[in-house]
Formats: sequence, structure tokens, C-alpha cells
Amino acid sequence: MGPLVGLLVGLLIAVPALAQEEGDELEGLFNKDEQQTPEVKNQSAESTPKTAEIKEMADLGKLSEFSDVAIIQKRFLPKTARFEGYVAPSIVLNDAFFINYGVSGRLGYSFNEKFGAEFLATALLTTERSITSDLRDKRGVVTKSLITPKSYLGVDFKWTPVYGKMAWLNEKIIPFDLYFSVGPGLTGTNQGSTEPSLHFGTGQIFARTQGTAFRWDFSWNMFLAKTDAASGQKNLFNTLYLSLGMSFFFPEATYR
Repeated sequence: MGPLVGLLVGLLIAVPALAQEEGDELEGLFNKDEQQTPEVKNQSAESTPKTAEIKEMADLGKLSEFSDVAIIQKRFLPKTARFEGYVAPSIVLNDAFFINYGVSGRLGYSFNEKFGAEFLATALLTTERSITSDLRDKRGVVTKSLITPKSYLGVDFKWTPVYGKMAWLNEKIIPFDLYFSVGPGLTGTNQGSTEPSLHFGTGQIFARTQGTAFRWDFSWNMFLAKTDAASGQKNLFNTLYLSLGMSFFFPEATYR
């Protein structure tokens, strides 16, 4: 009985001492970083690998597995090495003396997702506004010298820097592209002349499938034309077009 009591007393004394010793060791581990000098802390920080900074596509190869995650959304409607045909009704927005409306057709080719080229053709029907007929019939003003466009042919360089998605009535997500275009062309006028022109354009393409899309286009044409055949003087004319129609892409996309 005596040895057993002695063993129990020894355990009661030894266990708290071991617990205290282990607690001191754990506390020392947690406080180790706080006890480091500023030089040691700086060395530790410098030795810790930093997250790779992504500035361009080539930098994606620097990412570490699982520690860095990069997600790049591919375009729903790919355009690289594909043709685009576009047909749409068009109207001139800024002619004060005539109503001009007709049809526009375009055929484009995309070298990649950002850059492409496009041929343009527009044919217009022209009718006089009431102000024009009033000037001629009631005031005797000669309106034959008024210039209005009848057609346009040109070629554009096309740049598509923006693409994204938008919600339609919180029911559908629609991918879209925003583009800009510029190029030379020829404007046919109601005077029978054909004038060199400069065309600027912008618009959006709303993808319906990988081969079809809705598209609107806003164009600005500038050209010089004679308003007085006797003097030969030319004036600058600005024409604003708006068209809304469908685009068709071919051949069929085999990548995405």
C-alpha cells in the first residue's frame, strides 16, 4: 500500500510539470516570429515567393499551380479566319431637304478576333421633303443644286477592341462585340457625279448563334461635291447613316 501511494503522489507532481514544459515550448513557437529582429523579418519576407504579376498573355506561364488562378472567357462568336455577310435597311439621318432610305450590304473577313477588312455597298432611294417642294413651287428657289447621296461603295479597316455580355430583361445573357471602322470610298450623288469619300463607322454585333448575329451600324461619310457647276466650287458634305440588320458568319466555326 505504501509503494502505491508513493507512485500516485509522484504522478501528481510530474504531470503538471510536463504540461507546463510543453506549454512553454508552444508559447515559444508562437512568439518566435515576434522576437525576430527587423533584419530577420525582412529576410523572411524576401524569401517568400510573391504572386506573379500578370500584364499580358505570355505571363500566364508564370502562374503557380493552385496558388494562382486565371480565368479567360472565350468569345461565344469566334471570327478568326471567317467571313461575315451583312444585309440591312439603311436611312440617312441628317438630310434636311430629302428623305433617303435604302439597303446596305457588306462582306468582311476577320484576320483575327480584333482586326479585319470589309467591303461596303449602299443603294438609296430619294424623295423630296415638303420644305424642298415649297421652296421650288412657292418661293421660286432653284433646288436642282441641292446635293444628296444616292449610293456608296467603299472598303474599311475594322477594329473590334471590346467584347462582353449583357442581360436582356434578366432572362437571357447576350454576347456582343463593339467595333470601329474607317476607310475610303465613292459616293454617288443625285447630280450624277461620283465623289471620293472618307467613311467612319461604329456599331455592335449581338451574337444569336455561332453563325448568326444581330448588328447595328452608325456611319459617317464625308465628301466634296460641286454645288455650282458654273463656278466649279466644291463644298464639304457630311452624311450620317443608320442601319440595323443581320450578320451571317461562314465557314462554320470548328473552334472556340
